[in-house]
Amino acid sequence: MGNSQADNNFTLNQKQMIDTSCIILSPVRVVYLRMNQVPIFTMPEREHIKFMLRRRPISVRQYRDWYYGVGKFWNWVDRLLISDEELLSLINAHDTEIFIMQVNGRQAGFAEFVIKDDYVEIQYFGLFPEFIGKGLGKYFLYWVINRAWSYKPKWIQLNTCELDHHNALGVYRSMGFMVERISIEMRKVLPIE
Repeated sequence: MGNSQADNNFTLNQKQMIDTSCIILSPVRVVYLRMNQVPIFTMPEREHIKFMLRRRPISVRQYRDWYYGVGKFWNWVDRLLISDEELLSLINAHDTEIFIMQVNGRQAGFAEFVIKDDYVEIQYFGLFPEFIGKGLGKYFLYWVINRAWSYKPKWIQLNTCELDHHNALGVYRSMGFMVERISIEMRKVLPIE
């Protein structure tokens, strides 16, 4: 799908995203999760919600708008710091698919999948702030899980950390993800003001 008018309703000024001089490395608890069986749940129809596969090539600017739009409150900074060339390669790789969630024609969030031979990793997903608290999060997660299983993997995986929403781990576990491992990792973060 090419860019449409609905794709242009969420655009950030790249230079105002973050002040990279403020980023520090901090130890963060990271939880790796895995789901080994297709869950049994069905999604209700919601005609006002659509999921649009973004066709390659996806521009670095557009991707960073989505990434920062969803992750600005959760310390998603890694993909704002890597070079344009590296990011372009990652987001347009043959094993990567990116979807935009639209609610009433407006961009509400995005999901990124990395499809490997045996598994699918839910690399990133989330809602833009103005769509949080409207009963869309669980529906979006159902869709993301169903989409990940649609690639016919042996398992699906994702990770979360203490920088994410405080309910994230509990929600993932309630959906059928199991903790595979927990580690302390150095992550780039913006200091709390």
